Amino acid sequence: MTTYYEEEAITRHVIKALLDQIREIGVPATIWVGSGARHDERIIEEVIWEHGADLDAEVAFIRQNQPGKRMAIGLVMRAIIRTAPDDDDLILFMDGDAILGPGVLARCCAMFGADAKLEALTTDEEAITYGPSWMRRWLNMRFAQRRLAMQSHAMSDKVLTLTGRMSMFRARQICNLSFVRTIEADFLDHWLWGRFRFLSGDDKSTWYFLLGRGAKMLYVPDVCVYTVEVIKGSGRDRMVQNLRRWSGNMLRNGARALQLGPGKVGWFIWWCVLDQRLAIWTMLVSPTLILLSLILDPGYIWIALSWILVSRLVLSLFLFRYAKRPDLTWPFLLYANQLLNASVKSFMIFFPHKQRWANRGGQRAQHEVSLAYRAKSAVALFQFVTVALVFIQVVALVLGSGALFQTF
Repeated sequence: MTTYYEEEAITRHVIKALLDQIREIGVPATIWVGSGARHDERIIEEVIWEHGADLDAEVAFIRQNQPGKRMAIGLVMRAIIRTAPDDDDLILFMDGDAILGPGVLARCCAMFGADAKLEALTTDEEAITYGPSWMRRWLNMRFAQRRLAMQSHAMSDKVLTLTGRMSMFRARQICNLSFVRTIEADFLDHWLWGRFRFLSGDDKSTWYFLLGRGAKMLYVPDVCVYTVEVIKGSGRDRMVQNLRRWSGNMLRNGARALQLGPGKVGWFIWWCVLDQRLAIWTMLVSPTLILLSLILDPGYIWIALSWILVSRLVLSLFLFRYAKRPDLTWPFLLYANQLLNASVKSFMIFFPHKQRWANRGGQRAQHEVSLAYRAKSAVALFQFVTVALVFIQVVALVLGSGALFQTF
């Protein structure tokens, strides 16, 4: 477990839930805590002495000496490797704000016992949000989308991410230096931006590592991990930051996953990764058509709005099957989420090096402000604007009004 100046009440709930489940399954365990400060360690010690003194369990604190969640995970994994775990030992990765729901450990451990080929799994997830009500509704909608997608992906013995909030691995796949270095120093070589290391997205790195080895992965839908989201400051800014982080992680890892090929990845998951990239532009066709059509006939806006409302209502009705509680604001949130997400992704395609992680002390990638960096930024911006104008021109031609945009 990695934790960094977490709220005390959250840490207490997280540790108590973990101890209760260790007691439930009756299996010896070691809790490895990658911490950034004595603050978190003190709270964890108090909870363990209060609720876990009777358990066959050990606790080991690994204080990180370099910033970032990736380094914390790497240091913990190096410590685990030095204990020489058995190949079939199970290692659970979890965040310091992830509360295990009933039966998570028992049912997930049983999955590995039932399937000798299973190498990793992740579970259902739900958010406990302290912040604006619209933010809570938006996260609930996104988790419903996640359930739908993950259940589909898992049918191919793969998933699109081994969620960092909580995932479980068989030791034989990850107790090696190659895996540790992938976590600590994962990077991407880009023709314009050169080589840059990943700041967040450790769950995508673990996924890519196992994907390249053809490992079997699974999603367990009938157990849930609850994540606590405390929204401080502007909810809108936090939403954009999350989308930038998630979109950046997806784009950076999706590009290299496609290079593995469908033979290694599997045709369905390979197509899903490709579809994530195609959906960036297909989502932007509709709003672009609306804007162009308004030039010819402003009254078209009512037809467009009616289509958006009806189509997203139908999609929301389908999502309601995967919701803890249906919400009639979802049609509006769904379209806003799709539009904003596609816009953010289209920008991140040309600026994949831009990274920020508000959850870890406001970490962001440091870039040297130099003439070379400004020149690269200008080239990337020129590419972005050019592609956007070409996209608008193509949509205009499809609409049959290309003559209005000959200046492009």
